[in-house]
Amino acid sequence: MEFLKIPAVSLVVINTIAYVVMAADKYQAKSRGRRVPELMLFFLAFAFGAIGVFLGMKAPLYHKAAKPAFRYGIPFLILVNALLIFFLIG
Repeated sequence: MEFLKIPAVSLVVINTIAYVVMAADKYQAKSRGRRVPELMLFFLAFAFGAIGVFLGMKAPLYHKAAKPAFRYGIPFLILVNALLIFFLIG
């Protein structure tokens, strides 16, 4: 199980980055600043950060939660991430 430590830490890091990017974009949206492109958020989600983006859609941020592309796309990417991890490890 020692070989799983680095991938597990990597998943925590990418999901933390994804959540922070969602929070930063929410702040920029409120202050009318420079926004993070939605394509970048989807890229982070596809790059194994879907859980971080999903958590950014929940309380307290509620960022992008009303958009259908995020409401349905991010849970789909969580499934894709899980399947990729399953096939890469197993």
